[in-house]
Amino acid sequence: MRALQVLLLIAASACTADRQSQRDAAWAVHFTSAAERIEARARAMGMARLHDVRAEQAELRGWMATLSKEMALGGAEGPGHYALGCGERALGREAEALAHLEAAWNAGFREPRVAWARAQILSERYRALRVEALAASDEDERKAREQDAEQRYREPVLTLLRQAAGAEFPSAKYGAALVALHEGRLDAALALLEVVGTKHPWFVEARLLRADVFLLRAAERWNEGRKTEAGADLTAGLQALQGARTTAESFAPAHLAQVRFTQAAMNLTQSAFGGPLLLLSHDDEDGEEPGPARQSLAALDMAARVDPGHAGFACEKARFLAWLAERPDTYGDLLALRSKAIEAAQHTLALDPASPCGPMEWSRVMVQEAEEVLKQGSVDIYKLGAALERLETLPPSARDLGFHLLRAQLLQGWTDGDRQVGSWKAGSNGWLHREQAIEAYRSVLAIEARVPAYWVRLGEFLLVRGSDPTATDGDADLKQAEEAFGKSLRGRSKKAPEVWRLGARIQTAQALRQRARGETAPRRFEEATRLIRNGLLDGAHHASLHYELGLILLEQAKEAWEHGGDPTALLDQAEAAQAEAATREPTLELGRFGQAAVHAARAEYAWRRGADPTEEADRADAFYSQVFPVMEPWKELRAEGRLKASLSLAHHLLEQGLDPEPALERAMTDFRGLDQFRMDRVLHHRAYGARFGLRARHSARTNPEKAETEFSEAEKHYAEALKAEPSSQEARLEAGHLFREWAAERKAAKQDPEPLLSRGLALADALLVERPKWPEALLLRAALLRTKDPGSARAREDRDAALKANANLAPGWRRQFPEDPPSRP
Repeated sequence: MRALQVLLLIAASACTADRQSQRDAAWAVHFTSAAERIEARARAMGMARLHDVRAEQAELRGWMATLSKEMALGGAEGPGHYALGCGERALGREAEALAHLEAAWNAGFREPRVAWARAQILSERYRALRVEALAASDEDERKAREQDAEQRYREPVLTLLRQAAGAEFPSAKYGAALVALHEGRLDAALALLEVVGTKHPWFVEARLLRADVFLLRAAERWNEGRKTEAGADLTAGLQALQGARTTAESFAPAHLAQVRFTQAAMNLTQSAFGGPLLLLSHDDEDGEEPGPARQSLAALDMAARVDPGHAGFACEKARFLAWLAERPDTYGDLLALRSKAIEAAQHTLALDPASPCGPMEWSRVMVQEAEEVLKQGSVDIYKLGAALERLETLPPSARDLGFHLLRAQLLQGWTDGDRQVGSWKAGSNGWLHREQAIEAYRSVLAIEARVPAYWVRLGEFLLVRGSDPTATDGDADLKQAEEAFGKSLRGRSKKAPEVWRLGARIQTAQALRQRARGETAPRRFEEATRLIRNGLLDGAHHASLHYELGLILLEQAKEAWEHGGDPTALLDQAEAAQAEAATREPTLELGRFGQAAVHAARAEYAWRRGADPTEEADRADAFYSQVFPVMEPWKELRAEGRLKASLSLAHHLLEQGLDPEPALERAMTDFRGLDQFRMDRVLHHRAYGARFGLRARHSARTNPEKAETEFSEAEKHYAEALKAEPSSQEARLEAGHLFREWAAERKAAKQDPEPLLSRGLALADALLVERPKWPEALLLRAALLRTKDPGSARAREDRDAALKANANLAPGWRRQFPEDPPSRP
């Protein structure tokens, strides 16, 4: 009896299990049938003539709501999620589709058709990333995105395609083409797709895949130098896209694919027009055939007509218009492009107020406009402030790499503008924006550290902050800048001029900091020179590298001079480098600026040696007269350079008993042309202090009262210079000489020179604390002590120590004190 009961229970369980299995099978058939119905309805909708598909999409969503209820009631989660995944994919919601398909797989519904659907979505993501990578302007950014695409999707797609064996593809050759693509066999993929296109002209996905493969092969051929073949591939790819859009007018992905293809192709061929290549960067509005840029705008309008309520399509248009406006060779007026981009961004926000795209693209256009104004020498604070304010409305969850890059670009432009207005002191807006820019680039690098250009930008900001006399820890900033430079060398863009230039500037800045402490740094200058020459050896023969090399050689010449050496050979090399810069970029002013700086240095050394500096000063002034800078910092650079050359000549004229004013006046013309509210206050007051000091010495010969007034004016200007930058060694040295010369005139007039000598000695002593054994400061103190007491033993000690360290200063001492020549070595 007991055995009979057990048998009956087993039989009942078997019947129950059989019924459950039958129900599961029935639900699976029901849901897969529903998925096929959804896919068929979506394909019919896409292949219809261009129309608003929102009513049909609402119908699909209704079907999906029913399926969702049925899945909850029936418990067949695997097939149910599969059907819902197909529905989401038909509606263009790939993230939701993938989530449902993965849920189906995890629930045990591992039919080949599920693997096939997942493979298609991941493959589309892979292709989108590869195409976006081609549209990136930076080579290393492009490489990083390609690596991401390969690492995230190559093997997963190939695995899914193997698991999809047995699924009912529209064409087995299409599946094989996908495998070939992900294995890097582009020629094979194209051959397979050509057969698919011939046999199944309605299969629009095959045409879109074919366009992507043509684009990827074009990029390979272009990089190999096979530009004619690359052009043929681009043309074929555009034709494939046109066929897809004609076949499925209401299939929005086909229209959007046109835009992505165009961006990548325009970026790939940005410097090549004509020949077999399409004019991808230009649209001739008078021509019969619209160019790809205008075709892409039309494609975006068609996508919007398919689904007028889709915020993503409006976003794509805003993004494309803003992208076009950044390129100088695009058709139409840039202002019109920017205006349309803002309209599209506003429309995006109207459709979806929470969209991060609207604020991003609106801000991007405002940054473009502000940068355009900056190129003209002005600053649009309103635009930059409004753009930053709009960006800051994005929640933390929306702050991706693109957000941080745009914010960094905005703040970089703002700091460039702050330089125009001289706003760099601690606590100023310029100081604040520089700190924000450093933080912005750190945020960028926290997300993407593989792109050397981002390290270069961070390094440049750290270099500027570390070189600031008011820096709280300049050595630490320069060390971090050097680390950023080291990381920038890891990518292919290490050949870019800005990489080598950054490294050289960091070494030079560190050398100058060491010099300011009384140390020597020949190794730093040698390393800076080596880095620039590395850039030149790598083939990056950019004018800026030759210009930078010339500046470094000028500093090396100064180093040689300050240690008693002959700077002539280094000055010759510097002049050759600047001449090369001028030859390579004749339309830029770098080379002429550099040549002028070399001649200004030659004039100074000539005067200090006791020679006539007139010829070199005139040559420097002639070069400076050939440059017409717009940006305020370059205007200041020209004014400072002309002042240096003019001061050498003015000192020479004064020592010849002549009026120095004509030489000074030609430099002052530049200073009067600068905006006093914008320019460097230290430079401004040093210039006028030097001018009044020389005029006072000349006036003292005939008009002591006028000389006293002019000495007082000079002292006021040096006081203002030191108020603006108390640490300036140059300003303190010049002020010390002013006090000595003023004291000498007072002493000759039988007046008390003691207060002036005491002030000068205080400056000299402070300089020697900061920079021990500095010959210039030692000689200043010797001159002050000698003026106070001609028999001062300390004055002789300082004089001899200074001239032993730098014999080049001997002629200057002899001119000041001909009765007290230095001891013979």
